[in-house]
Amino acid sequence: MQVSAALYSQDSKVSIQVKECPIEQVFELIENQSSYVFVYNHEQVKNVGRVTANFQNESVAQILKTCLKGSGLYYEFVDNTIVIRWGQEDKKFKTIRGKVMDRDSVPLPGVTVKMKGTTIGTASDMHGKFELVIPEAQKVVLVFTFIGMKQIEREVKVGLPINVVMEEDVATLDEVVSYGYYNVDKRHMTSSVTSLKMDDIMMPGVSSVDQMLEGRVPGMIFMQNSGQVGAAPKIKIRGTTTVLGSQAPLWVLDGVILSDPVNIDPTSINDLDFVNLLGNAISGINPDDIDKIDVLKDASATAIYGPRASNGVIVITTKKGKVGAPSVSYSLTGTFRQRPRYTDRAVNVMNSQERIDYSRDIVENKLEIPDLESWVGYESAYYDYQSGKINHAEFLNAVHKMETVNTDWLGILMKDSYSHNHTVSVSGGTDNIRYYASLGYSNENGNIRGEKNDRYSALTRLNLNYKNFTMQFGLNGSTIKKEYTPEKVGVTDYAYNTSRSIQAYDDNGDLWFYQKRKADAGAYDQLFNIINEQNNTYDKIKTEQIGLNVSLGYYLLPELKAEVFCSYNVSNSNEEIYFGEKTWYIAELRKKNAETGEINFGKTLCPSGGELRLDNTKNENYSFRGSLTFNKSIDKEQEHVVSASVIGELSSSRYSGFKITKRGYLPERGLIFDKIESMTDGNLYTKYNEWLLTDAARGQLKDNLTNLVGLIGTATYSYRNAYIFNVNARIDFSNKFGDASNDRLLPIWSVSGRWNMHENVLRNVSWIDMLALKMSFGYQGNMSAQDSPRLIIKKGGTDNDFKEYSSTIDRYPNPNLKWEKTSTYNVDVDFSLFNNKINGTVGYYYRYTTDAFLSKKVSVVNGIDTYTVNSGNLKNQGYELTLNFVPINTMTTVNGERRGLVWRFDPNFGSVFNQLIDKVKHKDQVLQDEVTFEDYLNGRVQISGRPVNTFYSYRYKGLDPKNGAPMFYGTEATTIVDGEEKNTSEIYEAMDREDVWMTVMEHSGCREPFLQGSISNYLGWKNWGLSFNLSYSIGSKIRLFRLYPNQGVVNGPEQNLRRELVNRWRRPGDELNTNVPGILSGRDHLDAVFPWWDGETYDFSRTLWDMYDFSNLRVASGNYLKLSSISLRYVVPESFCEKLRVKSLYLNLSGTNLFTLCSRKLKGQDPSQSGSTDLINISVRPTYSLQLNVTF
Repeated sequence: MQVSAALYSQDSKVSIQVKECPIEQVFELIENQSSYVFVYNHEQVKNVGRVTANFQNESVAQILKTCLKGSGLYYEFVDNTIVIRWGQEDKKFKTIRGKVMDRDSVPLPGVTVKMKGTTIGTASDMHGKFELVIPEAQKVVLVFTFIGMKQIEREVKVGLPINVVMEEDVATLDEVVSYGYYNVDKRHMTSSVTSLKMDDIMMPGVSSVDQMLEGRVPGMIFMQNSGQVGAAPKIKIRGTTTVLGSQAPLWVLDGVILSDPVNIDPTSINDLDFVNLLGNAISGINPDDIDKIDVLKDASATAIYGPRASNGVIVITTKKGKVGAPSVSYSLTGTFRQRPRYTDRAVNVMNSQERIDYSRDIVENKLEIPDLESWVGYESAYYDYQSGKINHAEFLNAVHKMETVNTDWLGILMKDSYSHNHTVSVSGGTDNIRYYASLGYSNENGNIRGEKNDRYSALTRLNLNYKNFTMQFGLNGSTIKKEYTPEKVGVTDYAYNTSRSIQAYDDNGDLWFYQKRKADAGAYDQLFNIINEQNNTYDKIKTEQIGLNVSLGYYLLPELKAEVFCSYNVSNSNEEIYFGEKTWYIAELRKKNAETGEINFGKTLCPSGGELRLDNTKNENYSFRGSLTFNKSIDKEQEHVVSASVIGELSSSRYSGFKITKRGYLPERGLIFDKIESMTDGNLYTKYNEWLLTDAARGQLKDNLTNLVGLIGTATYSYRNAYIFNVNARIDFSNKFGDASNDRLLPIWSVSGRWNMHENVLRNVSWIDMLALKMSFGYQGNMSAQDSPRLIIKKGGTDNDFKEYSSTIDRYPNPNLKWEKTSTYNVDVDFSLFNNKINGTVGYYYRYTTDAFLSKKVSVVNGIDTYTVNSGNLKNQGYELTLNFVPINTMTTVNGERRGLVWRFDPNFGSVFNQLIDKVKHKDQVLQDEVTFEDYLNGRVQISGRPVNTFYSYRYKGLDPKNGAPMFYGTEATTIVDGEEKNTSEIYEAMDREDVWMTVMEHSGCREPFLQGSISNYLGWKNWGLSFNLSYSIGSKIRLFRLYPNQGVVNGPEQNLRRELVNRWRRPGDELNTNVPGILSGRDHLDAVFPWWDGETYDFSRTLWDMYDFSNLRVASGNYLKLSSISLRYVVPESFCEKLRVKSLYLNLSGTNLFTLCSRKLKGQDPSQSGSTDLINISVRPTYSLQLNVTF
């Protein structure tokens, strides 16, 4: 469906050269070169003398004025009709000239300019200028209208040039909403869609558009769990409709469905702690090329996309060319990104003196000293003193040095960074052909040293309209180069969790290494320095993408259009992870004795060189779409309008690649691999030879092909523009489902309606500009790309023991596997009041999913321990509100100078209440889930009646007054039952494991918020504009950072500790003033590490320290209010731009993530960071940007 409107202008240009010809021939020549039709009385014009004229590219109005001069005839424009009348030859006409611009002083071509109360009108040209010939009148009022802009009425004085500035219409930012496959007039839209203009959400210095959506879309849950450059946020639209499938929305660019460059498993995508550095489907898109974003939320909007759209659709429309002479724009943005500092409230860790005091407390009180995994800190100096290696004076000097060194790990491993972004674009065209092209380069440097994200992008769009033929052509491409330190090194975690008493450099300025080992490393103690690890490792990701799309359309009839759409996209992603031979990681694999330098040949896993991991993925997509669209009024009064489309679609997506790990890599010797024999000097590399037979060493090929065939039908009926009814349907075929024929085809359909009450019952209510009720119902399905009704065998190589080819089960068969099915109800009310000063939408939705995929355990004798079944139901519901207030708007432009004041205030919110309704349980069958207590603690368990990502915590009771050990309800050795004291272990043995866990744990909440939104403000005065956006999130719960990350023993000397431990329990009575445990020794320490329930069938924790870290005491509210962005813009006056010979120029100073208000209990921990994971990620960092934008 497409919406178009004809524009008839007095300024239409034609060329005429005649000599001594009748005036009627002039009329005919004008009709042939324009869309005008002449109406006149033949008897009146036949007496006009013959005309001689020579006009080249002259306006119709000027030609008629010249040719009819002195004839007694005059002309009048009525839409596309020119009426020639008699008897007004003495009537006087005047000419009004002016210019129309937007608020950035950019000329607006195609603006309709009419004299109020008449049909006399024209349109602005490519430079925004217009000229209107009108009859003399005492009062002249001109009306200016343009799609997406507020209508303006201006009283003018004839003879004086006027300048008009048009403002965007907040109520209808864009009169056309893009569904990707087609466009819909916003006044006829029956679906729930949030439309965003890119200019309104643009955040200079932010490289990806998905990071700009926080709080902007009601019903969208946005979570950013890492501040690393290139890290993709997690986005959900209206809750969770699948547990095992991907919960991410579908991205569409200019009608093309996009795929991620790497096919990441849905389990990882859905994991709230997973950091996606590989990029997503839109990582290569330059935000400067985007015009608008339409977020499709309900079934009536997403049904046309089939099962891929069960999680919502985000449609991106890129910029198109504008009618006019070529216009070249250049944008430069410089961005400063601030690193974390120990002085920040968000970094609440001990300094070196506090850390040494903690260790001194252990030693001086003769408490249990844990086994030293790293020979550093106070404990190592004390051991050396006790063993006679150093004397007392040397011991005191060593301690004093450790107390005062205060190593700035955050400054050494991180840095303040500067980034810059450049975009050059050209735009122009005529009424028949328009073009837009751009080139972009983004250099984004991270705060972790060595991290960067470079992107090169290009985009070309061409739109052609000629008579009955239309064509759209799009070409886009990008290259992204990222560099990180491998995740295994854990730079951020090291900076936060390493004692500041450990030095990074020695007294000579060289790297200072200390002994570090794993618990099972034996005698192979290796020397470690984190800077050395950074310098000798890398993780490089290079992604190249190119996309091509062509759309050809032809109007078979005025009301019938045929269209063909073709697209092809290909991307190639290469990841290299390298660990050099000088790293601690390789030293651990080499099993080289740090003292003797000898290698244990039988145990070494890397005899020489380093390790290189290669992972290549190629994604190739193509689609073909054909459609027929009918749009026609079926009555003379045009009260009944019917439109319908039939669309057929073929699409294919293929992921292929290769993954391998090679050891012996020597890049400094010419990118070679060392030749490693199976044995050296008679010594066999036993473990290394075994490793060579693993899949990682031999390499793994990847090949995943998905083909899809779909048939789509849409129909819309409109009555008097007041009542609109819509039906959408789609049928998809998939052979991934059960053998029953009725399970192979899934009909997806929706019905929706709209009542524009302002068109009838409220037509005469002056303060209501628009009031519409929208309702929809739809039925959607989802499929799992990983599962099949049939057994899938993974064929392997030769088995080492049997010397024959071997195979393993990859997917267990389920012939009864069916679609996940979701029913969606939606009700919205759109309104605009008081001359568009108050606008908004209020809505409610309800989504119910049946036959949800859940994972079930089976006996390992089947060759696999889990498989997928349809056994769950999910419910999502919520409320949404979007408001736009324009309390003040006196902004005008006089001679290119802005005057007046405008204030716009836009709050919004969206709630998502998610609940797992049912979970089929069969305790006496093998299908029973084998959940663990860790699943309850980390939010991976699926509990009926609770939201997905619900987690549980141990019930903290207090500190033991005797030794300061933490105590918890349900862990008492004895329990009173019916007045009788019984051993708790006996009671628990008679209970089901999950019942025991529910006794010692309690429900803490959900890791996801149920309400997010934003409050946006714009204040404009003259040429200045100030805008800011506050985003907020409500309803989530998060764990505090762990105080005891070392699960088996008390924290070792190499670990830095949270500052909360400064206020730890030290003596009886402290339990009344603190809830931080003391340091345990002897039997108390053993009881904490090996509690009485350890090893029992109902085991519910590892240690008391784990229970403390995962207790309700260490749970905080994740609610926050964040200043997401603030921007101050200055638009250079037009008069000064003319001196510089530029069309427009503005400067913009902005900042993002400047402050966050959240729970005091977090003690500076950012709400985006979670203690549920063992590693700490860098938080989202504040940025400051300066932008220059100039148009020539």
